[in-house]
Amino acid sequence: MRQKSYITIFTYILLLAGCMAIVLFIDKISRVGSPMGTADSSAQGELSTWEESSETDILEQEEDKTGQREETESGRRVWYTGRKEKKQDKNQEPETEPEEPKGPPKLILGTDLHYMSPKTTDYGPAFERFVAGDDGKVERYAPELLAAFLNEVIQEEPDALILSGDITVNGEKVSHQELAQKLTAVQEAGIQVLVIPGNHDINNPNAATYIGDVRESTDQVTAQEFYEIYHSFGYDQAASRDEYSLSYRYVIDDTHWLLMLDSCQYEPYNKVGGKIKEESYPWIREQYEEAEKAGAVLIPVAHHNLMGESRVYPTDCAIEGGEQLISILQEYHVPLYLSGHLHLQRIKKFMNEPGEPVDTPSVTEAVTASLAIAPCQYSVIQWREDDYMSYETKTVNVSAWAEEQRLTDENLLDFDNFSANLVKKVVSDQVYGTLNSVPDNMKEKMAVLYGQLNYEYCAGTPVERKEVTDTDGYQLWINTQKGNKYIPLIDKMIADLQGENNYWNNFPENVVITTDK
Repeated sequence: MRQKSYITIFTYILLLAGCMAIVLFIDKISRVGSPMGTADSSAQGELSTWEESSETDILEQEEDKTGQREETESGRRVWYTGRKEKKQDKNQEPETEPEEPKGPPKLILGTDLHYMSPKTTDYGPAFERFVAGDDGKVERYAPELLAAFLNEVIQEEPDALILSGDITVNGEKVSHQELAQKLTAVQEAGIQVLVIPGNHDINNPNAATYIGDVRESTDQVTAQEFYEIYHSFGYDQAASRDEYSLSYRYVIDDTHWLLMLDSCQYEPYNKVGGKIKEESYPWIREQYEEAEKAGAVLIPVAHHNLMGESRVYPTDCAIEGGEQLISILQEYHVPLYLSGHLHLQRIKKFMNEPGEPVDTPSVTEAVTASLAIAPCQYSVIQWREDDYMSYETKTVNVSAWAEEQRLTDENLLDFDNFSANLVKKVVSDQVYGTLNSVPDNMKEKMAVLYGQLNYEYCAGTPVERKEVTDTDGYQLWINTQKGNKYIPLIDKMIADLQGENNYWNNFPENVVITTDK
């Protein structure tokens, strides 16, 4: 009996071993031609591949639906429609979403900031004498005005901020260094700053400090030092630079370029008037040839004026020998030339030579007034989708900025009136001191009239001749001051204020002009 039990057990063992062998054999057959790994990992790999493929397809579909986009290539903005991105490697970090297209370019131009560092003065008697003999710049609040302006620029989000010279009061090195430091905030906000010098900025013997009752000379800057301080504000980003000056070409995008012209004379010594070096003209022409090949508009910007813009200030304002520059601009049908220097708001179109067709394209010059003198305005240059462009001025809202900063200075909280009254008082006091042989009450009326008219002249505000000539102040000038130099100046200011000086466009005539001013 026991022997039979052993046989039965042995038989069961053989059957069990045979079943196991069959299972192993079938498993081996199923693995032939398959990759190594478990069934679970294989299935997981297939699921992962499907998910990645599906996500990629969805992203590509979303990209196909996307309208115009913006990308940066060599510092240029490129608009395109429906361009597919390369498939992203699953091991790479996910790319950030592209920015929405900004549309046609917009520029902000501020000129003649005449920034004065607080390190150069204690606002004492020497400073007060400087202000009284000046032309109404709001130097007492130069840091606050600059801060409000740059804050506005960042909020406006232009493609570039242009500073077209006289960016310091008299070229003090410390003022340059401090200004450059403040401009970094604009570039950190993604807005390129573009700087060129003015006649006050380089090798200026008037660079000074005003401490207590003493005016004392201080460090100025050379052309090389100017470049070293401001190289990151246009020069490093330049598509081309003139080897003979601080001029350069900047590319906004493929079809909108800027020609930043150095019109100043500072070697071997500083001069007020402007002149383009003869050696620079071949480079200027090359830039316009390049622009023509690329189908780009190249807008020139300089500190000095292209044409005589003021009957009151006929000298040291227009570029010496500027006919050569005008000839190039006319040849390439340049629509607009941007400048400063004059401290007046002016817009003037170049008159074609007699005999030329009336519809011959002609360059217009827009002179932006000094940011440092009331009404403390800057200009906005805007292209449209059809590449027509406009120019208009805006006033820095210092009072709103002061409120946001929770400042309590009444002059800042009512800055428009404070700055306007300052320039009127400075100029009227200067005129008052020249009047003789009339009672003080008459002097007051005459000086106030001149101060008010000068304010309107700076702002470019149109005036009616009769409104001025009917005033008691004007009649006193005519009746008591025959031969006085200010009488013809009054008439010249009135004559210059007969047109529009704060807005321009080159839109077709059948387009309705709208502005939010």
